[in-house]
Amino acid sequence: MASVSLPRRKNLSTQQTLALLQEMDEADSDGGGVSFVQQATDASSEESEKETEQEPNMPPRKRPCGTGKPSQSHTAKDGTVWVEEDIGMPSAEANRSCFTAQAGPTEFAKRKITSVLQSFLCLLDVGMLHTIRECTVHQARRSEQDWNLSVHELMAFISILFVRAIMCPVGAIVDCWSERFLVPVIKETMPRDRFISIMQHLRFDDKDTRAERVKTDKFAAISDIWTRFNENCAKSFTPGEHMTIDEQLFPTKVRCPFTQYIANKPEKFGIKFWMATDLDTKYVCSASPYLGKDPSRQKEERLAENVVMKLMEPFLDDGRNVTTDNFFTSLSLSHRLLQRKTTLLGTVNKVRHELPQLARMYSVRSATRRWPVAVFYNMLDLAAGNAYILYTACTGWRGKRRLFLSLLAQELRCRFMQHKEIFAQAAGAAVPGTGKTTQCQVQKSCNRNRSRFTCATCHKFTCAKCRDDEHWVCKRCKV
Repeated sequence: MASVSLPRRKNLSTQQTLALLQEMDEADSDGGGVSFVQQATDASSEESEKETEQEPNMPPRKRPCGTGKPSQSHTAKDGTVWVEEDIGMPSAEANRSCFTAQAGPTEFAKRKITSVLQSFLCLLDVGMLHTIRECTVHQARRSEQDWNLSVHELMAFISILFVRAIMCPVGAIVDCWSERFLVPVIKETMPRDRFISIMQHLRFDDKDTRAERVKTDKFAAISDIWTRFNENCAKSFTPGEHMTIDEQLFPTKVRCPFTQYIANKPEKFGIKFWMATDLDTKYVCSASPYLGKDPSRQKEERLAENVVMKLMEPFLDDGRNVTTDNFFTSLSLSHRLLQRKTTLLGTVNKVRHELPQLARMYSVRSATRRWPVAVFYNMLDLAAGNAYILYTACTGWRGKRRLFLSLLAQELRCRFMQHKEIFAQAAGAAVPGTGKTTQCQVQKSCNRNRSRFTCATCHKFTCAKCRDDEHWVCKRCKV
């Protein structure tokens, strides 16, 4: 009997075995009918051949996602059934929620944004600046009848905050006028005493009616300005398919009823804000302060669920996905969002993932004893971050954020500096050449302040408190 010698190999592939058996003579067979059915494709044969050539000590390869592995289900105590699915296998509910919105700056923002300043004014608009100016003047005139403030000077005041944030964020803000830590552009923009005066009187609402409003609104001291800021953020940008919701603790130790202490934060004391952010650009679409127990919230509704639904209300029904941490994630929340064509991705374990905040860098935050000012600082940080995103998206500019803040500060004070120069030339204000200062010779509204400037009419040394608001003329000559 003839025999066929097979090559000495530990294993043969299906194709190789089939070819060898077909070459055998009938005399080599035992007489039985043999049929061959090829059950593997060429690609699977090559993969099996490669696997047989691997060393025996190598670990087995991982099974790829979506291989048809039977799903495992778990039933909770309340009857809820949880099903494990392979990563990358979209569910039927997810397929129904197709993103339909157009992400990016809105048509309103595209038409308006032609400069760095305009991108900022999309968020902190001129109407808000006029409101802040009126409330500040009203507060100042309680003690100083002739005190005044223009919108352009208020913008210059804000520019000083941004310059300090990028130039000397450490130390007291008044150090920017000192000889050792002098920032020339700040000193040229505004005298130190004038800056301190504006800061002392800075208000965001009418104090005469606050006592009545605070009964129903703990945030009444700045509530109107904050609400308009949120509306402008939503009106200027449409978030993409993926959004995130998390908390922000704005660091401050100011005393107010809703100051929080969170031990696991870098800055443990502060005012907490809930924020809805676009995942791709980090644009803050909506923000809400945590003020304690909300009487409008229903007793059976969880706080986290209430927060998510309020923040996402303008962005529902467009097929978005929301990512949250384990504080917000719940089954009832996912059902409520799914009814509004929005899916939920969240953790349900103890691992908490902190989302990056763009406002952390170059913050205008400074020491203050009034919580509305601390909230205003946070608003400026968020507005500057969102303005940077809007400006780069609308113009294609690719500069650094620090350069953007520098340009923003320059444009904020530009109009005020122009008016200041025009008024000085028109009134013939004396500019000291020697830097000599002397006691104010008018002393109508001050207590022996010192000055380097003289009245354009009587040529007496006149401090800032004793001069006219528009021209460098003392109040005696103005009368």
